[in-house]
Amino acid sequence: MSYTMLVFSAYLLSSFGVECGGWVVLVGGVSLLVSQFNFLFYQYMLISEWVGLDEMSLIMIMLSIVVMMVSLVSSFKDIKMKKGVGFMNSISAVEMVVLISLGSMLFFSVCSMMDFYFFFEFSLIPTFLLILKWGYQPERLQAGMYMMMYTVSASLPLLVGMLVMSWKMGSDNMLLTKMNSMSFVFYFDWVWVFVCMGFLVKLPIYSVHGWLPKAHVEAPLSGSMLLAGVLLKFGGYGVVRFIWFTETYMMKIILFLVVFSLWGGVITSCVCICQSDLKSLIAYSSIGHMSMSIGGVLSFYSLGKMACVCFFFAHGLCSPMLFSLAASSYDFVKSRNVLISKGVLRSFPIFSTFWFIFCVINMGFPPSLNFFSEIFCVSSMIWLSYILSFSVGLMCFLAGCYCLVLYSLVSHGSLSDLCRSTYSISSRYLFCFVFLSVLLMLMFMMMDLCFV
Repeated sequence: MSYTMLVFSAYLLSSFGVECGGWVVLVGGVSLLVSQFNFLFYQYMLISEWVGLDEMSLIMIMLSIVVMMVSLVSSFKDIKMKKGVGFMNSISAVEMVVLISLGSMLFFSVCSMMDFYFFFEFSLIPTFLLILKWGYQPERLQAGMYMMMYTVSASLPLLVGMLVMSWKMGSDNMLLTKMNSMSFVFYFDWVWVFVCMGFLVKLPIYSVHGWLPKAHVEAPLSGSMLLAGVLLKFGGYGVVRFIWFTETYMMKIILFLVVFSLWGGVITSCVCICQSDLKSLIAYSSIGHMSMSIGGVLSFYSLGKMACVCFFFAHGLCSPMLFSLAASSYDFVKSRNVLISKGVLRSFPIFSTFWFIFCVINMGFPPSLNFFSEIFCVSSMIWLSYILSFSVGLMCFLAGCYCLVLYSLVSHGSLSDLCRSTYSISSRYLFCFVFLSVLLMLMFMMMDLCFV
């Protein structure tokens, strides 16, 4: 029933506009979330030779569906663009968003390594077209090329590593590799190093993050929401999945990756405080949060893995809403500069309230899911080594700093002359914020059920 409602709402969105289909999307999403929890009692469910699901796969599929619905509801300007002649004009933004989301759901559900790699790279094509056609700035071609070059070049070692694993095991099935991995533990350790390179670029960590802020700034709202909510989770999901079925444990390399990602997160957090562009600030904050999440799973504690999956889900809901708020601020003043987009509290008190809610959720305010996932990630890394406590604590402190800076600069201060005081926010748009804020605040009660 929920899948039928979701397809029907997508048809309404593409045919009659957001006002008619937006409410159906949200209602269908809620029913879909409720209907999926009955699968979470299974440890691993092999549906067919190519499709297998466990708790993490189901959580990521649910995240893809929710982010798709929210992006369709929020990006009304992109959805209302008319079709034209030619390949690029014959498709709408709705179809691109749905295509990326369907590819993401297939990526999270396959259990074959070759299918895994195919859908890992498949998401680049519609994302590139979305940035190229519906991007806001003239540099969108450069941003798309940055994204393609970084991810494709780093995915070549990933392909070679998967081919080596498939050749050594005689099969590319992940479950079969998991069952026989003890015979090739040392062999898989070194293959995992090359495989991990492609995932860390997609995550991304510091030093290979150059494509992410550029892609976020040049992408339309729907592209930024999907990129932050779903596509950044591909790298983390790949790391967790490959650690699961290769059972690698290279302590020296793991410690180097954890320390490097943590200090990279500290550097990007410092960059966040100095940013003047709203979308760049939110994009750099994603790099810091992903660095902390990957540190949790690389600690090799079960608590760290659970915290990593929690962080993926929480960041996948919080970061798209921050991008949506930044896009609305751009609609108010026609600028993303934080010094110009200020005084929202005077003109739009309700809008400033949601800025406050999602800024404090992003910095890890209790009892949100971000808070518990951050606490457990920090605990697992400190258990790994007490030396990491300084960098982890500094990153948490800087996360609070740039979130408070973001809210204070946008909400307080004198009202800009460029602000359009007659601009109104629809109830559909506000309900989207309420739905996700309540979900993030209450999801911690289901951590032991969902994120195992």
